[in-house]
Amino acid sequence: MAIVKMKKFTLLTFESKKQKLLKEIQGLSGVEFINLQDEELQDKYEDLKALSKDDMDLECVKYEESLSKAKYGLEFLSKYVPKKSGIKALREEKQSLTLDELGEKVKSSNWIKSYDKAKEKDGQLADLDSQVTKLQAEIDTLTPWQDLDVSFSEIKSLKNTSYYIGTISKSYEDTLLQELSNAYVEIVSRSTNDINLLILANKDQDENISEVLRSVGFTSFKTEHNDVPLKLILDFKHKIEEIRSKKFFVKEEIADYEEDLRNLEVAYDYFASKVERNKVAKNFLKTKNVSAIQGWISEEDSELLTEACKKVLKDEYYIEFEDVKEDEIDDVPIKLKNGELVSAFESVTGMYSYPKYNEVDPTPLLAPFYLIFFGMMVADAGYGLIVLIGSFLALKFLKLSDSMKDFAKFFFYLSFPTIFFGLIYGSFFGDIVKLPTQLIDTNKDVNTILILSLALGVIQIFFGLFIKVYSLVKMGKKLDALLDAGSWIITLASIGGIVAVKFLRLSSFLGTVFIVTTIIGMVLIVIAGGRAEKSVGAKAGQGLYSLYGITGYVGDLVSYTRLMALGLAGGSIAGALNLLINTLPGVAAIIIGPVLFVLFHIFNLGLSLLGAYVHTARLQYVEYFSKFYDGGGRPFNAFKGSEKYIRIKRN
Repeated sequence: MAIVKMKKFTLLTFESKKQKLLKEIQGLSGVEFINLQDEELQDKYEDLKALSKDDMDLECVKYEESLSKAKYGLEFLSKYVPKKSGIKALREEKQSLTLDELGEKVKSSNWIKSYDKAKEKDGQLADLDSQVTKLQAEIDTLTPWQDLDVSFSEIKSLKNTSYYIGTISKSYEDTLLQELSNAYVEIVSRSTNDINLLILANKDQDENISEVLRSVGFTSFKTEHNDVPLKLILDFKHKIEEIRSKKFFVKEEIADYEEDLRNLEVAYDYFASKVERNKVAKNFLKTKNVSAIQGWISEEDSELLTEACKKVLKDEYYIEFEDVKEDEIDDVPIKLKNGELVSAFESVTGMYSYPKYNEVDPTPLLAPFYLIFFGMMVADAGYGLIVLIGSFLALKFLKLSDSMKDFAKFFFYLSFPTIFFGLIYGSFFGDIVKLPTQLIDTNKDVNTILILSLALGVIQIFFGLFIKVYSLVKMGKKLDALLDAGSWIITLASIGGIVAVKFLRLSSFLGTVFIVTTIIGMVLIVIAGGRAEKSVGAKAGQGLYSLYGITGYVGDLVSYTRLMALGLAGGSIAGALNLLINTLPGVAAIIIGPVLFVLFHIFNLGLSLLGAYVHTARLQYVEYFSKFYDGGGRPFNAFKGSEKYIRIKRN
């Protein structure tokens, strides 16, 4: 239940065997490499500059090309191969393969044939789309002339008569008709700004007509077609329908390519893993024949790395493991290892920040508080039961990804305190039934809930301060533990004692003791706050400013009243919804009532869960973590195979 102990390793191997070794290391999924080519690192260790920078093998280009083909085929086929329904897809588990098994599967899958089939069908569809585009363009061109009831061939066959087919602006209509009064002018159609027309005239008028048409900006319409425009349009539309029918059958054929899709999925992860194996070389340094590799690995996996080297390299390697040094604390990647319950809350820590290597893992320290606070905020046995059943069924019957599985576990565990506080508050879908387990009436015992909320706040704040004391003492900083955390514990506990003496009417001598310890605590706070300053004035000023931080603790304590507020709000909304449904008249209550009950409570459940999730996290991050936790670590990023479509099993 802590941060996993890490080791830094240095590995020397022959360049010729590097790729085989990297494949074995990738199969471990337990190593993160250090970038030895980083300029800051090379400035820090001058000896590194004597080595050359490693780079990708030339073969990587071939792998990237294969990956591109697999990606192209997947993107195309996934548009047409039917996807499994939501529940069915969730119930289907990813294939689990080692890298060796993945390689064998790709070799036997004939994925390149699947790619060729996808490319061929994509070409067919593109060609059919091109044909439709061309036909539609012809239709658009002919549409203004669809009212012309004579074929183009008949017009073109005129021997003694000249013809003109084209368009002019509407503004020239009257001018044209006046100038060509001796010719036949037929207005075929009109658009917003233009007129499409046919002009027939004796050939001896050609020169005059051409002059008039030039003056009015006549645009000639030319076509290679010979039939009547409307018939041409109908023929083209019929051809478009035929092409669309062909497209439908092509798509239906592609829909049966599920096996090809699976082949390409496996190929994608295989080649993506190969590309990653080649690209990772950009972290290494080398001589002519030897590669120098450094990285991080958990102490428990270090033996596995040694075995992987022996398996591939026999005795032709050098490896050395080192403990983390003080100046490397900020660079160490963080792996968390917690029990079944606590690990479900690692996402809460991750959303804030991973701990640094020398810090305490806050996950097991926040989990109990998160459970209690979340339960108090939702506080409905009915809602908790729904979350319990829903998350249990998801974990039992659905094949979830690791992240989704953790999410389901998270809410599975949260359902228990939700049910517990629902029973204590007597809330089951609001006030639909009266529970015999009710100990606190949310309508009458508001002060009790308020005191409980503040008491939990006091406990969490003090717990956070004690964790800080423990962490500083563990690091050998006992004086810092007294001044930075112990001073606040003394001060806040003493102030609490003074309040208790007044309200509980305890011994006046005890009150005097608490006053004295309060003063001692405040003096320690002033000393702690100003000890980093140089001048006496600066020490005093900074120290007094630190003492002002006591108002922050008051604000922190007030924040815990949200435990009461959200718990009461959720129950009140649920009760109001039930009251609204109960006001429905007889028949409406029977028909509409159950539907409204389900819809309203689903809405309130979602609202309650969201509110509790956000506000509980806020209490951890702002009021709790600020007492002992800085964070700033980064999660361990293992060098492993691609898992977009399959799950890589560890070698």
